[in-house]
Parts: sequence; C-alpha cells; structure tokens
Amino acid sequence: MNEEVFYKVSYVVAGGEHPGAIINIDKMPDVGEQVMFDGRIFEILEVMELMPPVGNFGFLHATCRYVRDATSEDMANS
Repeated sequence: MNEEVFYKVSYVVAGGEHPGAIINIDKMPDVGEQVMFDGRIFEILEVMELMPPVGNFGFLHATCRYVRDATSEDMANS
C-alpha cells in the first residue's frame, strides 16, 4: 500500500529580500512552479530533500525567487 506523503517545506528566498516561510503541503514542489506566501508570488528554483521521509512526512528545502505581489485573483484561487 502506498501512503500519501505530506511535506514540511522551508522556502528560502534568494538574495534575502524576504525572510521566506515554512509551510506544510501535500504535494512535493517542483522547480519552475510558483508558490504564494505573505501576499507575494515566488518561483521555485531548487528543491532538496533535507532528510528521508519519516513515516509519511518529508522535510524539504526550496530556494525561490520573488516574482511579483499577489493579486486578489491569486489569493481567491489559492
């Protein structure tokens, strides 16, 4: 049986222009995807596994870059 894996992701913003975030998600992020937190949109540049999953829980690091401020439409679709 294949258990669903949940992830705790540490998002670090390149250049230090934003402090980043730690977010629980249910799908592993992919390079090139966009993520929204703190009212802003970021593009994922790199994803690294910090340690092997423990049970059905994985720990990841994602480096991202600021793209733009989120619009009300972005926030409604999240």
